[in-house]
Amino acid sequence: MKISLIIASLTLISTVGTVLPLKAQNVDPISTIVANSPTPVTNMTPKNANQIAVQITEGEFSFRGTLRRTSGNMFMAEDRQVRVMYDRGTSRVVVINKKTGTELYNYNFSIANEGSL
Repeated sequence: MKISLIIASLTLISTVGTVLPLKAQNVDPISTIVANSPTPVTNMTPKNANQIAVQITEGEFSFRGTLRRTSGNMFMAEDRQVRVMYDRGTSRVVVINKKTGTELYNYNFSIANEGSL
């Protein structure tokens, strides 16, 4: 068994032929942020009627900022890499990569005080 695997490996190597060098490609680290789970750890604390402090973490992804009311129940914050949008009416959080437009996260999160419901 071991000898046949070695022969098969040598045969495969000999049939490969000449190996050509590959051209290196630069990868933009901003565009490689990928969601590893559907719902990252999210903390939101209302500051006032128009601002909500937010912290979102999941794996290597981390965002910390202040969501500001854009209109109605919509709030938004951004940094150099991502834009975070929160619709208080539907309790929906959406995080997108600003450069590529790729949606990284889209999940429900409510900041309602469930203890008072």
